[in-house]
Amino acid sequence: MFLVADPPEPLATEDFVLAPLRPELLDLDTEAYLASPDVIRDHSCGRWPLEGFGAEDNLPLVIRHWSDHQAKRAFTYLFLDPEGTSSLGCLYVQPLYPYLEAMGADAQTLLRYAGGSTARVSYWLRQDRKPGLSASVAERLDEWLRTKWPLDAYLYRATPAEECTVHALDRLPLDRVVIDLPAEQHSYLWWAADVRIVS
Repeated sequence: MFLVADPPEPLATEDFVLAPLRPELLDLDTEAYLASPDVIRDHSCGRWPLEGFGAEDNLPLVIRHWSDHQAKRAFTYLFLDPEGTSSLGCLYVQPLYPYLEAMGADAQTLLRYAGGSTARVSYWLRQDRKPGLSASVAERLDEWLRTKWPLDAYLYRATPAEECTVHALDRLPLDRVVIDLPAEQHSYLWWAADVRIVS
């Protein structure tokens, strides 16, 4: 369970704005998802459906994300264009500890991330995004997480195939870390931000 009392106001920049993923944004989310088959395949390690997937299939997922967001169990956002007319991708801010526990992390790793609020952060950006968006998202997103969220720490997760995301995260003041997860069937890369408390 997250111990985040309240998430901050969604981030708004000249390149994108964040909006909590809610049922009213179903069509924008579905369109971006279906327009990005290679990105979705890389981000999900091939686990997320593509063939025959439509808004009616996406609706229960969006409702679940919105329910989690309202209950402060996990937070899912759409990256929207500044006009709010198109989705540029999706952001997930989820509690890290339950995932580590489920994936068989050792006692030392669990102890390190036990208590407080530590987030697992991942995101994908649509396939036909404009040049430079990956870098802009990584820089502004990290600043927002670092300075506005009431977190003790946060770790980004990406797959090796997400080359643009990997390159963008490698340019930030983050530490590449290795987390041994015996029950995790997929290979992930991890970046840790310095632990800090928001006043």
